[in-house]
Amino acid sequence: MKVYLPIVSFTLLSLVGCGSGSSSETQSPEQTSTPTQTSSETQTTSDTQSDTQTNQTDESVSKGLRFPKSLMVSSPFATKVNQAQSTKGMGYAPSTAFYGPSVPSYFEATEQIGQILEGELAISDAFDVTEFYRVSINADCFGPQLKYQDHPEAASSASASGTLPSGDLGLWLAEDSSGNACSVAQVNALLSGIESQTQMALMVIASFISVADSEGESLPEDGASIDLTTYMNAQGITDVTFDSATISLSSGIWVYASELDYQVSGDDYRITISMTHTPSDEETNYTGLLQYSVEGKEGVAGISWPGFNCSQNERTFAASLSYNRADDEMNLQLRNATLCGHSVNNIYNANGLVDVDNTYSSSNSDGWSENFAILGADFDLTSLSGSYSYVWQAGVNDSHSRIFNIGFNDTSLDNGEAHFGYGEQVTDTDGWIQGFICNWAGPGASHTLISKTQRQFFEYDSGLGVYIGTEHRANIEYAPTTSCDYDGTGSFVFDIDLSDVLGDNTLEDSSLIFTNDLWGSSDTSLAVPEALAARGINVPSVPYNWPKDE
Repeated sequence: MKVYLPIVSFTLLSLVGCGSGSSSETQSPEQTSTPTQTSSETQTTSDTQSDTQTNQTDESVSKGLRFPKSLMVSSPFATKVNQAQSTKGMGYAPSTAFYGPSVPSYFEATEQIGQILEGELAISDAFDVTEFYRVSINADCFGPQLKYQDHPEAASSASASGTLPSGDLGLWLAEDSSGNACSVAQVNALLSGIESQTQMALMVIASFISVADSEGESLPEDGASIDLTTYMNAQGITDVTFDSATISLSSGIWVYASELDYQVSGDDYRITISMTHTPSDEETNYTGLLQYSVEGKEGVAGISWPGFNCSQNERTFAASLSYNRADDEMNLQLRNATLCGHSVNNIYNANGLVDVDNTYSSSNSDGWSENFAILGADFDLTSLSGSYSYVWQAGVNDSHSRIFNIGFNDTSLDNGEAHFGYGEQVTDTDGWIQGFICNWAGPGASHTLISKTQRQFFEYDSGLGVYIGTEHRANIEYAPTTSCDYDGTGSFVFDIDLSDVLGDNTLEDSSLIFTNDLWGSSDTSLAVPEALAARGINVPSVPYNWPKDE
């Protein structure tokens, strides 16, 4: 089992059950694990229990009513080396002191943010402005460049052989170079930038409260605000100058706002961070919205937001995180996009979310252009188990979005199932995969969806420390043709094993029939979302809805 995840005895949110057989519509009993509870796993981990164990002061609890404890965005699969096994839990997450040598990235981040909030960790020691510029890249098993020869749908010999571009082929190998199931590796890769950016933004907001406390500044009464700009500049964050840093309170709603400049090669690049937080009488129940925007420039090392659609080199990365916590259940919608230009307008819609309809065009030169992504998640804070859907569109002109729908079979995150495919454009997505495209960019390319997905069952191997994704538990193979198959009558070969050499694999034989092994429901009357739901996959409802229902 995944040994670092503690087993908890109190009520968890309902979890999806995900089948693991290659053709069965129901879950095979032998493919779910029944974890054995150990003494270390019986440590209590909820916020309420952790508060009791550590005898938090009233002041600490009061801070928890002003700041969203346990809020973070991370891949549920991601882990980090545990840096705090000997530290005391503060109720911001299951304390990392309860874990072994590795800890879920989500919990490691929330504990560090909590330490800043409590004044136990200086913002200058933890904040790294370069993390705002972390660009996610694909796992090496996902969407590789692919050599091919004598493609059967080529219009001429000139286009019959070549290399397919990266990013379009989905789960091509069962695992990445580290041994993780490709679906797990790709989700970790996609969310790595989001994790870094969100953690930095929350660190800044948390530091406002701790700095005010250390400087003897009382937090504002209702209808008032305080200015912390001078104090924040005194923190000595390298290459960063705060132009503003304020906290205000209005009708019980806390508003945090900051503008800072990041100096790179003599130029300033603006980063804005704001959060509106609405608590209740209990620190484990709250709603809110975090926003941040980050200016960068193509061609400048370290602050480049890549892409080819903008007519200018200046870019602005923008994100919004709407959140709703009810006891141990967290419900999130994160959106981010790369927009053209600096000092851009209309980043957010009326609900404060990054506006998916603000698209770049000749008449809207500062709309989003290169990438737009949405993460929907509904999960239990004690285990991170729940339902996740990640949607991204690689460019404003793409015909479809790319989507992962993910579910777990148990609260330990030991095993579950991921599906990858394509859906409506991100402007109209509901988070569900609608089908699959096998020939996105090859000769004779067609974006007509077929009623299939790539499916991968993943299972944690405690000995190897990875989620294994063996081929016999996956349905990911296809030929890069419109039909997803090849009839063996021509001279077509493609680099199945990614060796960069054609014909070195017994399957790379132009005389062989290649039939796809993609997943599809045995009930052909079901649309793909209906078939996934029947299998136990769930797309979470999210705050302010998916774009389709805005």
